[in-house]
Amino acid sequence: MSQARSSPAGLGPHVRALKHCTYCPKLCRFCCPTAEAERSETVTPWFKMTLAELTRLGRRAPAGGPAEVFQHCLGCLHCRTHCRHQNDVPGALLAARAVALEAGAAPPATTALLERFRARGNPWGEDLAAARSAAVPAELLVPEAQAVLFPGCQALRAPARHLTPLLGLLAALGVEHVGVFSGPEVCCGAPLWQAGDLQGLRAHGRALAQRLAPARTILCPCPTCAWVLGVVLREAGCAPSGQVVTLDAFLAPFLRAREPARQVPGRWVFHDPCYLTRYLERGETTRQALQGALREPLLESAWSGQDAACCGGGGLVPHSLPGVARQAAALRAAQLEASGAEGVVTACPGCVRQLGEAGPLPVKDWVELLAEAYAP
Repeated sequence: MSQARSSPAGLGPHVRALKHCTYCPKLCRFCCPTAEAERSETVTPWFKMTLAELTRLGRRAPAGGPAEVFQHCLGCLHCRTHCRHQNDVPGALLAARAVALEAGAAPPATTALLERFRARGNPWGEDLAAARSAAVPAELLVPEAQAVLFPGCQALRAPARHLTPLLGLLAALGVEHVGVFSGPEVCCGAPLWQAGDLQGLRAHGRALAQRLAPARTILCPCPTCAWVLGVVLREAGCAPSGQVVTLDAFLAPFLRAREPARQVPGRWVFHDPCYLTRYLERGETTRQALQGALREPLLESAWSGQDAACCGGGGLVPHSLPGVARQAAALRAAQLEASGAEGVVTACPGCVRQLGEAGPLPVKDWVELLAEAYAP
């Protein structure tokens, strides 16, 4: 599992990375999605980390320019892939965002997002609990279930694409012991973490831990949720007591025990979600689970695996800098199209949305293809 630091506690724990990045000749600039999208030295990992180091030393106040620049990070960890020192740039920049928020210097977009989250429990301010109730049979919403599916807010924004096929797949595989989380906390808390609201994160985590207390197994189809529930909240001291399991790990024994009813046709290229592949290191096992459901071999893009480019959907960038997020998505979509595929398959609801809006290839959640393959 990735060693990226998850719960920033000031900039002090990041001194080594800050110093290394400040004196580095920008060797990871080419692989930073925001730097490539914006073509600006101001948003390279080097400059962002330099500003964070100056903030730590008290030479720059976070208000204004620095607080804005700290937002230009998707948290994708791609820079670390090419870093000789394995520097945790996202962790340091999340700490810098927390410093800015505590100083009352958070950008307006961050403040607005936190207000929406406090009002409705998700970064969009939508009624996602109602969406869950409409998509999930009442008999599956069992508060005392010992095995619980935690859909996450991204999936609940489009349940027909993510939640409905997953429930169908579980039924087709004979999985009858998994309920769906029914508490009001529809989000794992990632937006609070990424905005630097550590106090809000801990309060949200404690509420989640209480609701999830009966669960021995917490199944996360969203890799960001798996990382936050399993790692971030643990480091923040408010993790649920149950074991957090990624979808590929949970499904593996059921998929091995049953042949698919059919194989899905077409040439599909796999997009590696950042949290799945670089944080959780589950990209290869997800590919293996998916491959048996496809008629043709799964294609790879020029940038894939640990070196995959981000879809532009992380780090709150779609909320704070939507134009930058769209440009990063367009760059990644072009790489995927160049593989010669007819469609893109990925294992993150956020990536499905981000790449689907960037076009031109159709984008599917991998559970959609598995559900099609295993449907009776």
